[in-house]
Amino acid sequence: MSVRIKLTIFGLLLASFAYSQTSFQVVSKLIEEEFKYSPGYEVNIEGERAEILVDTWEEQTVKVVMEIISKHPDRATAEQDLEAVKYTIEQHGQQIYFRNYISPDNGMPQPESQLKTIYTVYLPADCPVYLKNNFGEANVSNLERMLKMQAEFTRIFLKNLQGEMELNSRFGDIEADGLTGHVSITTHRSDISLMNLQGDFDIHSKFGVIKLFTDGSLVNMNIEAERSDVYFFDPHPTRYGYLLTAHYGTITAPMDLKFNYLENTQPIKQAVFTPGGETGTISVKISFGDIIIRNP
Repeated sequence: MSVRIKLTIFGLLLASFAYSQTSFQVVSKLIEEEFKYSPGYEVNIEGERAEILVDTWEEQTVKVVMEIISKHPDRATAEQDLEAVKYTIEQHGQQIYFRNYISPDNGMPQPESQLKTIYTVYLPADCPVYLKNNFGEANVSNLERMLKMQAEFTRIFLKNLQGEMELNSRFGDIEADGLTGHVSITTHRSDISLMNLQGDFDIHSKFGVIKLFTDGSLVNMNIEAERSDVYFFDPHPTRYGYLLTAHYGTITAPMDLKFNYLENTQPIKQAVFTPGGETGTISVKISFGDIIIRNP
């Protein structure tokens, strides 16, 4: 039996190596459009197997470049499967829509090729963005008003965003640098890493790791987490007020952060810290996870 198992594993490794050495044929389609922008307009993006980049510029227009890519060892198959990727680029009043999805034509088989759509979107900084993506990546920078995002199996990168943000992610990590405003994040099996924060944050997490890097800016943080660990890094953590509750977890902090424990039992640990002149409040409720506060 052990010999069979070893041979099977060896065969799978050979198959994987052979696949990685396969020469792929790549075919693509490029679409580019531009819309005049006026205050009150909104951009809606819905992707499937997509890499989406959203950034701002000084022009009072919204521009999208969409590249659809199909890869397969057989060129004819790659060309056929490219047609299974449908897209729409349209405007209805103040709503501008970009969308791609995979839908083979009637009678055609499911695509065998590796399919990917790459969006590059440029728009004014005050334009609200609604973004949805499955199986891919989203990179959004420099918005000043609003971002609402819903994603599954999508890595999310955010940089220099202001205003109202609402992020929902399943099976996709979130990395952000420079968020300022009112931020709501809900995740499931996703890690969160946030740097250079300012404003009000409301985070709900299940099955993930939350890492927060702050530098003394005004931050009010409310976190509710289940089976997740929360790390809080700040060079001067005593500047914040804390209300921490861990159900079946631990609370770890630097020696100079002297908590008052309202309860300190095996099932529940509840700690508070209220310094004078704090720059923000950190509230964490966690179940089956740990809270760790450290100097960076």
